Amino acid sequence: MKVIRLPLPSWLYRFNLLLAFVRRIAYPARLVVQGEALWRFTGGRLVSYRQEGGEIVISGARPLGDCEARIETISRHCLGLGRDLTAFYDFVEGDHRLRRVVEPVYGSPLFCTESVFEALITLIIEQHITWKNALRAQQTLMRLFDTGEAIEGATVYDFPTPPQVASAAPADLKPLKITNKRIDMIIAIAQAVAEGSLDLESIGRMDPPSAYDRLLAISGVGHWTANNALGRALGAYPYVSQNDVAMQAAVAHYFYDGARSRSAELVSDTLSEFGEYAGLIGHFALLRWVLERYPPISH
Repeated sequence: MKVIRLPLPSWLYRFNLLLAFVRRIAYPARLVVQGEALWRFTGGRLVSYRQEGGEIVISGARPLGDCEARIETISRHCLGLGRDLTAFYDFVEGDHRLRRVVEPVYGSPLFCTESVFEALITLIIEQHITWKNALRAQQTLMRLFDTGEAIEGATVYDFPTPPQVASAAPADLKPLKITNKRIDMIIAIAQAVAEGSLDLESIGRMDPPSAYDRLLAISGVGHWTANNALGRALGAYPYVSQNDVAMQAAVAHYFYDGARSRSAELVSDTLSEFGEYAGLIGHFALLRWVLERYPPISH
């Protein structure tokens, strides 16, 4: 079977940390780790990613056919292969306190969703809900549209398309066990995208501040959702999600050894002094918190 081989970048890039992260917060049935391979749908095809020496090797559950170029382009984006963090690491190295926080997760790829739509819908599900319940709801959403394919004892699902979600009635999404308001928001966004009145994917071509403002213009989208959508979809962290309770815990623990109370103010006050890197530092602190505090999820 023909495979795609992507050279690892010249800068620090640790695929093993991506696997470790996915094992802990894999949103169920969308990202599945089997052994040392990451399985996911990419460009509509189920593929696996595995590191072999200095390359990421991509192979399909079925022949890739004429989708190779599209799969390669999407894979480079999703795996963060074009996001050189050398300048960021140099900045961290200049501050002993930052190095103590970030160094254990040096090389972590800035993994992204395939689309802005996927990032936004998953984050709307996560609004004001426990992480465990959010994972369950995301898994339920994907199973509702029956887009799965079995591999090695697990089933991997593709994320539903805007037309698929737009065709759902509110009653169809009741199994997600989220509020009616969020169900209505998800369907409304999907319908706007499907009808062409909302071009979410154009946001990916904007600079981060403009993309952030465009997301905020969507009814029901606030700072936490818009900011995290930039990170999840684009690998961009221009702002700090100070209201994220897990980030509050991470900042209190790694910067103050737990001696300060967790709060949004603590996150803002601590990270604001790092200027353009404040959001990225928050992301890496949160990443380390997940790797050290969350047990691996079995599929």
